[in-house]
Amino acid sequence: MDAIRAGVYTRAQLITMVGRQGLAELINARYARTLRRGWYQVGDAPQAVVTAVERGGVLSCVSALKHHGVWVPEHHDVHVRADSWATRNRKGPFCRQFGRPAPTVSAVDDLPTAIRHSARCLSSESLIVVGDSILNRGLMTWDQLEYQFCNAPTSVGRALERCDSRSESGPETMCRLRLAELRIPVQIQVQVTDIDRVDVLIGDWLIIEIDGWEYHGDWQSFQKDRGRDRRTCRIGYHTLRFTYDDIVFGWADSLADIQAAVDAGLHKRPNRRLA
Repeated sequence: MDAIRAGVYTRAQLITMVGRQGLAELINARYARTLRRGWYQVGDAPQAVVTAVERGGVLSCVSALKHHGVWVPEHHDVHVRADSWATRNRKGPFCRQFGRPAPTVSAVDDLPTAIRHSARCLSSESLIVVGDSILNRGLMTWDQLEYQFCNAPTSVGRALERCDSRSESGPETMCRLRLAELRIPVQIQVQVTDIDRVDVLIGDWLIIEIDGWEYHGDWQSFQKDRGRDRRTCRIGYHTLRFTYDDIVFGWADSLADIQAAVDAGLHKRPNRRLA
């Protein structure tokens, strides 16, 4: 039992790993249980994967992307794809890709299959967010990502053209796209001093920093961020700091603050120099 990683497997996969007798022993020991015909849960498998298989499919789309370490927009349901029989006879909803259905290989779709299915579920902005994360984390090259959508509508291709591998988080991508749509001059991951790189730069002098708890939730990072603010202020930059929630859930108020700074010209002229 220790040789098998907890997860969800087909009967054929388990027989290949432990043989028929081994599978029977796993079931008798209650370390494996049937989820549906031909599919078994082994050990403490991820609940999202279990749910997907119990519903008649496999984990796919944004749920599978998250499983593979991609930054995905907030979602509270489990995204599942299924074969044609399950689609007709099981309770959905089920995710679909553009073009012919993909074969089922495992309980969790691989990254290419998952990203193809996400195109129907995500808005253009969210698809770009996912694309940025995949490129930034080196999970696919640009050519590999583009190839997955050869059967997709041109609108999907246009969205992918706006992906930027430099973007380091979903909120950063959201901020970049939304400001660009308002024709506010924006750059990302800009080196403003020899040692300081900032998330977003509007114009020449207005810095936007987006503090996610994942990367800024310890004292060392907190202190480092404040030191950067002092250094950049000294040479003329003005910094606005936002949290994940500010961008994802409170964009209207955040945009109002950014727009006020732009209207005041803080992106065009430096603050009074302190040194």
